[in-house]
Amino acid sequence: MKKIVVMSDNHGDDRMLEYVKDMEPHADYYVHCGDSEAYYQEMLTGYICVKGNNDWALDLPQEAKLIVEDIPILITHGQHFNFFNRELAMNDLLTRNQCQILLCGHTHIPLFQQDGSYYYINPGSTSLPRGGSERSYAIVTIDHGKIQCEFKKIEL
Repeated sequence: MKKIVVMSDNHGDDRMLEYVKDMEPHADYYVHCGDSEAYYQEMLTGYICVKGNNDWALDLPQEAKLIVEDIPILITHGQHFNFFNRELAMNDLLTRNQCQILLCGHTHIPLFQQDGSYYYINPGSTSLPRGGSERSYAIVTIDHGKIQCEFKKIEL
């Protein structure tokens, strides 16, 4: 079993970077889906990171790939998914990149959705939740091909 801790959209609240690691010290991977707005890029050490639409000063990729237990995962921020046909655009991106799981942020709203063999996961925002959601991050577990997601509420 592999444990992936996913966060996004802390928007300069750098204490969230350590909070998430402190709360989940036994993760196999830490992922940040963008809009960290970290003051120093070194603050993101230990995270697989992508660039969000507000990460102007950070030299990060737009997308990253990770393979866990032979399951290909695509990481992006999500600012290019329009409100309408959002799932269609996410499905297209996964298909073009030959991935099964999409980890993304941007909306600040937690999402765990399965569409056939594809999974869309948004951890929400650790600092600025929207849509009535709580401040959160996600724990994705992959165990012999079984994919699960749990959202963790920020308790500060």
